[in-house]
Amino acid sequence: MTTDTTTSTLAATAYEPFNQPGRTFRKDSILGEATDWELARLALSERSFAAYKDDPRADEARRIGEQFTAEEAQRVDAFLAAGIQDTGHLEAVAAAEEFTGEDRDWLIGQLRLAWDRLDRLHDCLDDSGSLLTNTYAASSVDYVRWSRKPQAFSPLLGGRPGRPTTAG
Repeated sequence: MTTDTTTSTLAATAYEPFNQPGRTFRKDSILGEATDWELARLALSERSFAAYKDDPRADEARRIGEQFTAEEAQRVDAFLAAGIQDTGHLEAVAAAEEFTGEDRDWLIGQLRLAWDRLDRLHDCLDDSGSLLTNTYAASSVDYVRWSRKPQAFSPLLGGRPGRPTTAG
């Protein structure tokens, strides 16, 4: 059985939503029929560029407000939150009385295996550099490059460069 190698605790504690109280947003969408994946890519890009400013939080709020409606920012938050592996739910399945013995072990083993493979796929996309059309590959599994890194979840996580490099 594959062990659970998720980092949801770090991501959950560092996550800073895009749709925050008091922020100003566009009234009308300029992004049209953009998918949640496309919105998340743009939001993380805007957040990464804001990190270069003297006041990253203010610049990020301005950038997000210029690009997104409040509803689009909520969609981004929901999309990114859905990508965080929730080991708490896995433990609840393990403790459920409806699943017993072999059925429970099989289900938990399959979930852990799927999460492990998904993490490896995401790592490959994050580290692929420019030799692969990574946007196409990432879009096929609705993954936003670098979105699992703590830097993607907050505009300020202590003196970080604006955008994570492919090396780390």
